[in-house]
Amino acid sequence: MTHREATAWLYLSEDAKVASTGPATNVKPVTLYHELGPRLEDQVAEEWIEIPRGSPATTVHVKSHVIAHGARALRSPQYLATIRRREAQKTAGLIQALADHAESDEFVAWAHKPLERLRALVHRLTEAEEYECPEHEGNSCEILRQLRDTFLNSGWERYREPAVREAAVEILGRLASANEVSADDASQAMDQLLDLGLDPAVGVIWQDGEEEEVPN
Repeated sequence: MTHREATAWLYLSEDAKVASTGPATNVKPVTLYHELGPRLEDQVAEEWIEIPRGSPATTVHVKSHVIAHGARALRSPQYLATIRRREAQKTAGLIQALADHAESDEFVAWAHKPLERLRALVHRLTEAEEYECPEHEGNSCEILRQLRDTFLNSGWERYREPAVREAAVEILGRLASANEVSADDASQAMDQLLDLGLDPAVGVIWQDGEEEEVPN
């Protein structure tokens, strides 16, 4: 039996109950469906509201259903991995396209596009950590931050070079195809960027043995 069928059956039962006690009360059912609630679980709440003024007197039966499986799916590891793969592929395409503008005086404007997409993806995956375990997509975020930082402090100039673009596209290609991203993947990406003389940690300030990341 579906939610709507069950609700309709309940209302028919309530109408029959009211009819058996007399015609003085008229029951008006109102059903609400939500995909989000205070918790990511299915819930039902109901309330009877008496409206005495009228002939006959009316009772409004409000029943609110929270059906949360859709919201849970949008915050699942599988869904977030799909987002990571899709956005990594798009970002790789933007970096590949920089080859067409490598000699342009306006190259910085073109380089800003993949940088902004990297920032947005880091933010989106980092936000999701509050819904899952602390390490959820954490390795992906680490790699994305590394790539983001190679653009900072005039690092975008290096993306005029084919070898730098190819390395970034290769790293993003791994993010775009992997089901899971490991700490080894993050370490490999760091080594690859360092070998090219890039600075994948420009957004980190070292103070008294601690590190502070520049906000996205």
